[in-house]
Amino acid sequence: MHSEVKAKQMDEATRKAREQIGVTTKVSLLEEIDAVAKQRGISRAIAARDLLQDGLTRFDRESRTKSTSKLLAEYERKANDFAGAQTKNWSIRAERRLVMKTQLTAGEYERSTSSFVNGLLAEALSHCPVAAALAVKAPVIADASVALALEAIERVKGPKAKQIAAEADLGDNRVLATLILGGSVFAPARVIRKMADYLQVPFDAFSVALERRFTSQPVPAFKATAGKPQVDLQRKSWSVAVKELELSPDEEARLLKLEG
Repeated sequence: MHSEVKAKQMDEATRKAREQIGVTTKVSLLEEIDAVAKQRGISRAIAARDLLQDGLTRFDRESRTKSTSKLLAEYERKANDFAGAQTKNWSIRAERRLVMKTQLTAGEYERSTSSFVNGLLAEALSHCPVAAALAVKAPVIADASVALALEAIERVKGPKAKQIAAEADLGDNRVLATLILGGSVFAPARVIRKMADYLQVPFDAFSVALERRFTSQPVPAFKATAGKPQVDLQRKSWSVAVKELELSPDEEARLLKLEG
């Protein structure tokens, strides 16, 4: 009886010693984590924690001999290559030491914790034997399809940007359309779909192309210290992007409703 009470006290102490990391990932990535957890007979929380630890260990090892900017870009590409555009906010509960190391490493390389963790999870899943055995990953989007989507995006300039804005329910807001096509804004799925239809490219390939346009932007290798230039390290949310345009109240409200 005494041993059971002591075990419960230890479990409670361990639980309290853990902290949470908020992360936004594609739904398809989270579904793969769930599938791995089910196959292993463990909870999502444990599976995610194990993958986070594995991903961070791999990053620490590979960053000793490889360019960290290229390494991070590769991790982000793997996360972006998961199918679909739908994302979900969730959290990972892990030991304080792991959480702190993850946050400090993300800051060191000018990444948000969420973006860094997203890449670590994708990298760990790409080496996970359970995931490979289950073959649960969504069908890989062919590079050829993504390349065609990228070419189509490159052709949308000047008057064409204004035209695609109208087709995607953005009104005459060419600036917003250009930001979306540059990959710097998370646009609502309905907007992305209409743009893809206008360009006559597959929705999934177009979504990946937009993400790659953003992640392919040069990222400075400097460490995070005061006075360093500001760099957008995450794609902006729809609401932030729309509000930054300082449009009329009616037009702002109309665009924000597109996310509903």
